[in-house]
Amino acid sequence: MSGTASPSWLRSPWIQDLALACVATLADVLFWGGLLSPLATGGDRLLVLLLAVPEFGALLLRQRHPVPAFLVLWALATGTAALTLHQETFYFTPYLGFLIALFTVAERRRLTVAAGALLLSLAPMALKVRYVLTDQSAPGFELAVLVSTLVFYLWLTSAAWAVARWTGANRAAAERDREQLEQARRAVVQERTMIARELHDVVANAVAVMVMRAEAGRATSDGPSAEAFGHIEDVGRSAVAELRRMLRLLRSTGLVGEESLDRHGLADLDRLLAEARRTGLEVELRTDGTPVPLAESVDMTVYRLVQEAVTNIAKHAGPGTRATVRLRWTDALRVEVTDDGAGRTPAARHALSTGHGLLGLAERIAVFGGELTAAPYHSGFRITATLPLG
Repeated sequence: MSGTASPSWLRSPWIQDLALACVATLADVLFWGGLLSPLATGGDRLLVLLLAVPEFGALLLRQRHPVPAFLVLWALATGTAALTLHQETFYFTPYLGFLIALFTVAERRRLTVAAGALLLSLAPMALKVRYVLTDQSAPGFELAVLVSTLVFYLWLTSAAWAVARWTGANRAAAERDREQLEQARRAVVQERTMIARELHDVVANAVAVMVMRAEAGRATSDGPSAEAFGHIEDVGRSAVAELRRMLRLLRSTGLVGEESLDRHGLADLDRLLAEARRTGLEVELRTDGTPVPLAESVDMTVYRLVQEAVTNIAKHAGPGTRATVRLRWTDALRVEVTDDGAGRTPAARHALSTGHGLLGLAERIAVFGGELTAAPYHSGFRITATLPLG
């Protein structure tokens, strides 16, 4: 249904305080006051209405000034209770308003102030008990009236105070959690900004220099050398584009994920393996079973797995290596990348490794309940990942 949300003006704290002040004052005048009593005189009724005015004002301002509002209502409750005790026709004690003010102080102020307010509550409470005991108890029932009235006011007052303390503790804990979350958010933003700056100043600039050198090499070469320089240039430009998107992601204010980057999946494996063959690898793709549609995040994870595995083969085994990428579809997707390790590994090729590729893959796959294993296999290496399809 449309229009189920409450109007914005009803959610205003000022409107809520006004409504509470009206309801509490009216309840005190009618329930804890003798406005409608047949024994009350016109002067008594007028006095009740006049005393309700400062109660209403104190309740209206209790959120902004909890302690002054409580003192006003305490004075009203104590004074009117004493007056009620000594006047035969006058009856008024704004005890509901007093409890609301006590609740506000206990919720929003430290323990010593809240305990002091609770101690002050004994005065109007004792006067109310005394009034009931002397004016409303039948002969022989004094003890029963005393116990029941005392228990009622003690329970009512202590319950309001205890609930307020519990509410205040929860509010403080929630505020601390919000502050810690905000601090963590700022720390993440600062760290992302620092990472983005380092990526731009070091990695992006270095890749840009390599692209320019490759472009210059292609312009001054011909044949296979020009083709190799062209391939380096294409890969470099692609890397710069990926870095540009990553820098934009890292510098964004929202903590967004990989959905902000370009998506790759199984449909892109042929192009990925074609790029690998241009580096000198002999890569074959095999598929067993019937492929099923994958969730976008799982699809991208499989692509990243094959990308990292093939890149590792190029870095560590080198040109001439024979590799196989096998996808086995059952109740789970098993991805297996093996190589024979028979390539011509250039010297110092290990310097191209960051040492975090397999760790990142394991973290990606673990998110989906999968497992990753990587170990030597015959003369080469094998990486295997199993991803549940359920």
